[in-house]
Amino acid sequence: MIFRHQENKKWYGAMLSVSKRKLGISSDEIVEILDLRNSFEKVEKIVDHKKYYPGWHMNKKYWYTIILDGSISLKDIYKCIDESYQMTK
Repeated sequence: MIFRHQENKKWYGAMLSVSKRKLGISSDEIVEILDLRNSFEKVEKIVDHKKYYPGWHMNKKYWYTIILDGSISLKDIYKCIDESYQMTK
């Protein structure tokens, strides 16, 4: 599923199902992920390879990935989605 800004149609999110191995985790378990956009500085700061991963199948300079497994609160996910949406304006 792709999330696009209504006015300019730019992507601000993508929800996908991938193997954890694609994220550098040694497991073939399939997980739901959310790719989101942000500034280079924020992405560089947030990616920790524990809760936040480099953007899978996206430009890793401006995108990061969250595994939707409950490890990040919904409140924090909503904040990340809002920030990503604001980046596309």
